[in-house]
Amino acid sequence: MNLAEVFEKFPANQSDVAHVAQQAGFQPHVAQRPTSEIARLEALLKDVEDISSLSPELMERAILEKFWYHVTPFRSALIRALELPSGSRILEVGCGAGNLTRYLGERGFQVVALETNEALVECARARCRDLANVEIVHGFVESVVSEDKFDFVVCVDPLIVTSEYFNPGVQLFALCRNLLKATGSFILAVENPLFAPGGGHVEESPDHIRGKGAPLEGIRQSLSSAGFTGCESFMTYPHHAAPQLLVETTTARTRRVPWASMVSDLYKSSATTRDELEGWLRAICAERIENALAPGWLIVAHAHTVHSIVWNGWAVKSFDLTPHEDQIAERVDEKGITVSALPLKEERLISIIKNLARPQINSVKDYKFSLRAADSRIGELLKREDVLKTNFEDSEKRFKRDLADEREMKRVREAELDLVLKQYHAIGAMCQEMRQEGKALREMVSELRHKYQTSETWASALAGRVADAETELYTVRSSLSWKLSSRLKGVKNSVKEFLFS
Repeated sequence: MNLAEVFEKFPANQSDVAHVAQQAGFQPHVAQRPTSEIARLEALLKDVEDISSLSPELMERAILEKFWYHVTPFRSALIRALELPSGSRILEVGCGAGNLTRYLGERGFQVVALETNEALVECARARCRDLANVEIVHGFVESVVSEDKFDFVVCVDPLIVTSEYFNPGVQLFALCRNLLKATGSFILAVENPLFAPGGGHVEESPDHIRGKGAPLEGIRQSLSSAGFTGCESFMTYPHHAAPQLLVETTTARTRRVPWASMVSDLYKSSATTRDELEGWLRAICAERIENALAPGWLIVAHAHTVHSIVWNGWAVKSFDLTPHEDQIAERVDEKGITVSALPLKEERLISIIKNLARPQINSVKDYKFSLRAADSRIGELLKREDVLKTNFEDSEKRFKRDLADEREMKRVREAELDLVLKQYHAIGAMCQEMRQEGKALREMVSELRHKYQTSETWASALAGRVADAETELYTVRSSLSWKLSSRLKGVKNSVKEFLFS
């Protein structure tokens, strides 16, 4: 049985666990069952063979034992949505039973996970027992002492104390900021305390206190007070700790996602008319506070304007066990979870969020109720179809106008390119002439160098001949015949002077 079949056979928010267990033929180990929830979870983690982040065996057993929150594979969507550099050093604050820790270790990150509950520490160590790059530490974030700071600090579902007199969680955020590198980022997943409809079911636990979240604006102010320079937020559906859909609000707004229409389908009220509700929602979206309507948020705070974390530009990312036809799959894990980029289509986005925001159908009664609800919306869908047709015609006209403008721009760009090509050819011709002149100059320099070398050779030979002549003259002058000849010339000159005197 793969992971998709497990979720199909055992819905994660199934309330009648005993009935499902009886249908599946699963008999829990009642005789050896510990009384504590965390002790039973630890026993389960030590009993299963496949403890990977996408283990069908662990998922099936955990759903039947009501441990879905501790082992859901969609917890990893908080990291899958972001592009973290390989080999990063990560500190996880409040790792719980090691659900996200397991995924980070499988990705090859160097992970240090903190947990204050000693029983949960043992669960996390059992979950990550075969990962050498993961260290589980029992303690608080204040006790962390490390010479090497971390690339990322991850905190899911923290216990944030709120008050009107101070910013929520600012002490925790400041401690995490001091443990980050200059280019590091703080990844935080929190619940929206104002979200009324609720998302996927999370079992209450008397043994484990989970966070209650805080308003988004208060968290942003706290992050700024803690020393973070930038902050990004993503809406998470159906649950902040296990999202199956993430929406980046800023990009979605620039691409004109109809938030008012989408949220009005989620927040129907019998006390107000549809026009009043839509007017209220449009006012909320006009103020750009649609983030306050999400079940929770994934918040990424940066320690510096230069950081290494990347959101790939898609406004919406969906995480599913099987990809849909209109999704663009980015990557598929070996055991089945798919990360997809979802086109911003109003009907598709509304459908996914509505399906995630309500419990799964677990009985024929619920199925019939859903059919009646679908029938009641046929008229509304027909009206919306007419509106969409009108919008499509308007869009077609705008498309034709934009296409004509694009063609004109293309013509202008082609003319500019032609001019650039002509200038390029002219410059090429000039370069060719300069190359020829350079070649002639090189030949002239070579000829002059040859003549100079010939002159040097001739001068050297002439100097040798002059030296030889001087040597010969010196030899002749030093001989006896030369001396007699010189004396005879002197006697002749004396006789001449005597005779003519």
